[in-house]
Amino acid sequence: MIITIIGQPTSGKTTLVRSIIKGLGSYKECEPFPLFKCQEHNDILIIGRYPENETFGGTDKLSYGTISKFRDFINEQVKSYRHIMYEGDRFSNNLEYVLDNYDAICYTLIVNAEEEKRRHKLRNDTQSETWLKGRRTQIDNFRKNFDLMNRLNVRDTSESIDKVKDEIMGVLNE
Repeated sequence: MIITIIGQPTSGKTTLVRSIIKGLGSYKECEPFPLFKCQEHNDILIIGRYPENETFGGTDKLSYGTISKFRDFINEQVKSYRHIMYEGDRFSNNLEYVLDNYDAICYTLIVNAEEEKRRHKLRNDTQSETWLKGRRTQIDNFRKNFDLMNRLNVRDTSESIDKVKDEIMGVLNE
C-alpha cells in the first residue's frame, strides 16, 4: 500500500508522520534510489527524513531533482516494501498516477482558518501570504478534481492528528 499525505499549510502533515514514525519504532536511514533519502522501518519505507525540532522535514528537504524521478522510484520500490508512505506537495503532481496504478490511499489534511493562523504564529512562519494562498489553492483544486474527489480521504486536523494517526497505523499494521 502506498500512503500519501497531502494538505494545506499547518494541517499537521509532518507532525503526523513524526508521530507515526515514533509508533513504528527503530529505523535505519537509507537512500534506495539516488536523491531519495528515506527511513526504513522493516518492510515500511518512509520517503524523507524527519529529525526532531525541524519544522520542515521529510520531503521538503529532498532535492527538486527527485520530482522528475518519482515514478521510477515508486515503480522500483513497490517491489521491495509492503508499504511506502510520503507527505507534502513535492510529489503531488504524481497523485493520480499513484492512485491509478497502485494499491494506494491519499489522506488530505485540512485545518480551519483560525487554527491555521494560530499554528503559523506558533511556529514563526516566514512564508508570504501569496505562497500560503497558493498551497491552499492547490489542495482545494485536488479536492474539486472530479477524478480525485471520491478518492481523497479528507480529515480535519484542527483539533488533533490522533484519529488520523490511528487510522494510518491500522493500515500499516494490516
